[in-house]
Amino acid sequence: MGIWKRFFGRRRDEDLDEEIGGHLRMAARERIERGEDPRQADRNARRQFGNELLIREVTRDMWGWAALDRLAQDLRYAFRQIARSPGFATVAVLTLALGLGATTAMFSIVNGVLLQPLKFRDSSRLFVVENVPPAGSTLTRHLPVNARHFHEWRTHCRSCEEVSLFQGADLTLVGAGEPVRLPALQVSFNFFRTLGVQPAIGRDFVVEEEGNFDKVILTDALWHSRFAGDRSIVGRTIQIAGEAHTVVGIMPPGLHLPSGEQWGAFVGPPAEPLIFRPLMFAPVRQDPSGSLNYSSVIRLRPGVRPEPATAELNALLADFVRQYQIETRIALTPLQRQVTRSERGPLLLLLGVVGAVLLIVCVNVGNLMLVRTASRYREAGVRMALGASRARLFGLVLLEALMLSAIGGVAGLGLAHAGLKLFLAEAPVAVPRLEEIGMDWRVLAFAALATAFSTILCGLFPAWRLARIEPQESLKAGSVTATEGGRKLRLREVLVSLEVALSTVLLIVSGLLILSFVRLMHVDKGFEVAQVITQDVSFLNPKYARGVRRGFLEEMVAKLARIPGVQAVGAVSQLPLQGDEWVSGLRDPDRPLRPGESATANFRFVTPDYRRAMGIPLKQGRFLEDSDQNRPIAVVSQRAARSLWPNQNPIGKHVRGAGPSKPSLEVVGVVGEVRGRLEQDPPMMVYEHFWRMQPIAMSFVLRTQAGPAPVAAAVRSLLSSADPEMAISRSRTMEQIVEESLASRKFETYLAVAFAAAALVLASLGIYGVISFAVARRTPEMGIRIALGAPGSQLMAMVVRQGMAPVVLGLAAGLAGAVVVSRLIRSQLYEVAPNDPLTMACVSILLPGVALCACWIPARRATRIDPLKALRFE
Repeated sequence: MGIWKRFFGRRRDEDLDEEIGGHLRMAARERIERGEDPRQADRNARRQFGNELLIREVTRDMWGWAALDRLAQDLRYAFRQIARSPGFATVAVLTLALGLGATTAMFSIVNGVLLQPLKFRDSSRLFVVENVPPAGSTLTRHLPVNARHFHEWRTHCRSCEEVSLFQGADLTLVGAGEPVRLPALQVSFNFFRTLGVQPAIGRDFVVEEEGNFDKVILTDALWHSRFAGDRSIVGRTIQIAGEAHTVVGIMPPGLHLPSGEQWGAFVGPPAEPLIFRPLMFAPVRQDPSGSLNYSSVIRLRPGVRPEPATAELNALLADFVRQYQIETRIALTPLQRQVTRSERGPLLLLLGVVGAVLLIVCVNVGNLMLVRTASRYREAGVRMALGASRARLFGLVLLEALMLSAIGGVAGLGLAHAGLKLFLAEAPVAVPRLEEIGMDWRVLAFAALATAFSTILCGLFPAWRLARIEPQESLKAGSVTATEGGRKLRLREVLVSLEVALSTVLLIVSGLLILSFVRLMHVDKGFEVAQVITQDVSFLNPKYARGVRRGFLEEMVAKLARIPGVQAVGAVSQLPLQGDEWVSGLRDPDRPLRPGESATANFRFVTPDYRRAMGIPLKQGRFLEDSDQNRPIAVVSQRAARSLWPNQNPIGKHVRGAGPSKPSLEVVGVVGEVRGRLEQDPPMMVYEHFWRMQPIAMSFVLRTQAGPAPVAAAVRSLLSSADPEMAISRSRTMEQIVEESLASRKFETYLAVAFAAAALVLASLGIYGVISFAVARRTPEMGIRIALGAPGSQLMAMVVRQGMAPVVLGLAAGLAGAVVVSRLIRSQLYEVAPNDPLTMACVSILLPGVALCACWIPARRATRIDPLKALRFE
């Protein structure tokens, strides 16, 4: 502003002086021509012209520079006020930086995961196709689709621009370093066309290659990690699952696809796919009943709504529904919602928690500014007596708050950047779209809005309080006899109550999450976790025909059992806590189905000693034995037995899966419930001898006496010796599998608890600040009371009572608010009621206890006031 005035303001002032002078000279000349004395004519001309200084000020206001000049003065004044109190400024800026940084970082995560569109062309037109179970089914989640149904949709659906089908797989890559298992997708030829992406090098699949799986497309990550980015790999053959495959394309480096159930229920590889090959069959020849083993993604035509498209997809299956009595119906879910479904609730909860912390921060800083404005009442009165407007005083305080918020906002952006790096380093891999989290223009706009919001919250009440002060009252504010009464403290106490209420809600929410996490950790899993090692193997190589696969598995079970320290060895087609697999309808073939009766079970194919290795309790009958290899028998879980034969002995009964080709199995035993996921009720289970199916993927389970490391090394050595081409994944203990299943909830709970603890600290600091200021302002009164003989206990009780009153009000409001908020997070709780009395009782004790400690320090200080010094206090 000084430079502007020097080069431009001075010239404008000179022009104004010249214009005013010329006008006065012309008016004086006219009077002289009419016969007036020159000196008298000059005086009369000036008198007629008016107040020259006022005219100059009005003209400058019309130029607009005066407003900018006043703004510059106010900015300099606000800066001086902040510089005069470096302690206050440091605390306020750091507090705001933490609040704004945490909120900005959390919004960056929500923006990258939930709000940003998927990195596919017109991603809003992409939908996942799923089957909805019938009402009354024991299965509460959606199901995959049938390949024959997909063929009908792809051929006849008018609402669909593209319809694709795919299935997750694990493929073994041999010949490019050590054998490695790769997460893969087997896809219809138009899979990438449906998503709207194309290979960066080479070409896409063509329709003739569907059903012939000798072609593959690689991701950019696999291309660089295993083939050193060699462009000549396109057109060459590589060994996949023991067979030659031709590489026809390389996907672009920015492509990131969903994984696991981000595609839909029960399908997809557990990790992001690295390799793709065409489907190994012709969908037109598939059985249209059962076989819900595939996921389908469709791209709707422009302008088509999902509702009519859903109706058309269901209508195309009308013949199949009547012929095969299909009870499920088709539903469409936006792909983005499906990808982020598991994390949507937790992330929005964390954003709400961080927003509440920011609100507490702003209230705290606003309380500090109220304290500062109380010491400036006399200054405000003098300014108003000299002609300053209330609006000018209001603007001065608000401008000071803006400077604090702006500095805090800039520092908060740095903290947000560091927080994002820490989040990306520590976040569980299950969080989708981690690679898309960053700080873009939306995040910067949000940070600016949050800063403006903080300015209003921090400065509005202090500015309003200072602007409404009466000059006469303000001139007495610093007198020795003046004390801070309840009326002047009421606003600060209201703000403290608001802090306490918000902290109460956050503490109760975090307490509910902690209690849910603890109960989830100690839930009955149905098996023994300690001293159990698992090792996944796959038999994708064509050399593992059914007989060879069976012989290899039996031989390896016998060899693994001879490892020192191993107590029992078994194998299973799907480990516990790894989700559902081989899901099929379940019924008793010896009796007709009752109306509305529907049961769904997970089928597991196991070796005889699997139950003992996993520690699953036997409830009735016996488990499978070696002599049962060719017998149609099964062992069921307790839930399956109760569902099919309530209050009956299940031994000797029969079960059968869905479909006419499924054999009838005699029940020889009942075992305890085993969870597929910790957070869900155990599914019905049916265990069959592995001879009957011989899956292409199995997991060895070893119960040991020794530590896991030497046994795991021995397992890997035996498998490598038996088949050097077998890709062997890392061994995992069941304790590690349990930890992995809890990783996302554990991370989210820790974040919520950390923010709630920060809210508690901020609230206690706010209580301490208000009580300390009240004691300081009432120092003369305290001195008089002590001089008149008031005991220290009475003074302490008075101060504590004043401090705890807003705490009690805030606690009551917070408990009422927590009852409402906790119901909104019901889906994030496990076996915990939203209004859990234990959690509310603990918070009702903890928060007042912390508040009492915050009140005790200034109360104790009040009892040690020297009366003589107090009467001289100002």
